[in-house]
Amino acid sequence: MNVPCRKTQFLLVFISVIFLAILLIIGFLSYLDSKDRTAFKIGGHTTQLGACLKIAEAKSFYEKHGLSASVRLVESSKISMAAMEAGDFDVVIGSLSAGSFNMVRKGDLIIIADGSRVIPSVIIRKDLWEDGKIKQLADLKGWTIRTPREGSSSYYALSKILRGINLTIEDVKPKYLKEREAVAALEANQIDAAILNEPYATSAVERGLGVRYNLTEVEKLFPPNGQQHMVIYTLHKNIEEKPELLRRFLKAYIDAAVFYNQARDGQQPQRDEAVSIIAKYTGGDKATVEKAVWPYVAPDGKPNESYIKEMHDYFVEKGLADSPVNLSKVIHLEFLPRSK
Repeated sequence: MNVPCRKTQFLLVFISVIFLAILLIIGFLSYLDSKDRTAFKIGGHTTQLGACLKIAEAKSFYEKHGLSASVRLVESSKISMAAMEAGDFDVVIGSLSAGSFNMVRKGDLIIIADGSRVIPSVIIRKDLWEDGKIKQLADLKGWTIRTPREGSSSYYALSKILRGINLTIEDVKPKYLKEREAVAALEANQIDAAILNEPYATSAVERGLGVRYNLTEVEKLFPPNGQQHMVIYTLHKNIEEKPELLRRFLKAYIDAAVFYNQARDGQQPQRDEAVSIIAKYTGGDKATVEKAVWPYVAPDGKPNESYIKEMHDYFVEKGLADSPVNLSKVIHLEFLPRSK
């Protein structure tokens, strides 16, 4: 008489276990799917130009906004943008250059935020400065000057400086070197001057390799807050596939930009924290970072669109960019947090 009852009980327990197992599997798969959907790969930069990306990581701003994000540093934004197109990154900080405009035209690269703006640092080899051979910007004529590569953002900065004193890029001898290579070239007297980003510019000055030309004079040749040097790029397909992740990323990025600007203005403890973060990821020392000329990052995340157009038009005119790009279809600021 008890056998059917026991069988029923066993069957009920068995069904309950199976049901529970199914729920656990579904829950686990949902967890994995959730982790995958919130994972975010970011291409950073080895100089101070990419500080906000690393600050957001160090201050856990990505986690705050529900992202499992990783920032991988790349010295050349040309490389990081190509890597993004290959699927290695979701967003990158990259320079505005002839190459980036060509990539925009050929693919689905778009701009979603300000990256950083600079008053370009013109570093003159110390012996040439002390000998009086280069004392004014006009004295750069005929000398060898470093930029990262032809058509780079620093190349455009140099051309703009030269145009401001009625010279052209053809009046100097450009030398294309990476940041570290440029500092070594100054030391070896292989170049006469350089456009350098931080902290390398300050490092060259601190080591007695060069003299920074009067920033106030250079600043007059550029818009307020300097040249739009870097922007945040993503792929157009991410607008459709990852809109919520882009919003989360930009919320974290803006949090970092606000923190960064507080540090840039000297507020404590933000300043000391930011100095430590920047020194660690750039491989510099805290004293050099403290003395560096800190780039500007727009706290609302909006880039200088008119300056982007100016640079674009120059590269097209000089034949460095293949053909014009419709910038209205390239700049997408709708994912930025709305100002409070």
